[in-house]
Amino acid sequence: MKYYSTEELIFEEGIFKSYENGYLSFQLNNGELIKFEQINNNILNLYDLKSKIHIGKKFQIEYLEIIDDLDDEDFVILKLNKLKIL
Repeated sequence: MKYYSTEELIFEEGIFKSYENGYLSFQLNNGELIKFEQINNNILNLYDLKSKIHIGKKFQIEYLEIIDDLDDEDFVILKLNKLKIL
C-alpha cells in the first residue's frame, strides 16, 4: 500500500471554548466542536488563550487539515494557522 499525505486549508468561524492539555477547542457555526493539537506560535503570542479571558468570543479561524495514510488508516491532524477576533 502506498503512503500518502494531503493538506487542506480551511476557513471557518467559531466560538473559543477552552485551552486544556495543550489543545485549543472551538465550536464552529455548524455546531461541530473541533480541537487543535498543533498551534502556530504567533497565535499564542498574540492572544492569551491559556487564560479564560477569550472564552466565548467569536473568531475567524484558518487551519490546516492534514491527513496521513498510515497502514490503511487515515491519521488526521488539525493545525491552527491564524486567528482573528470578530
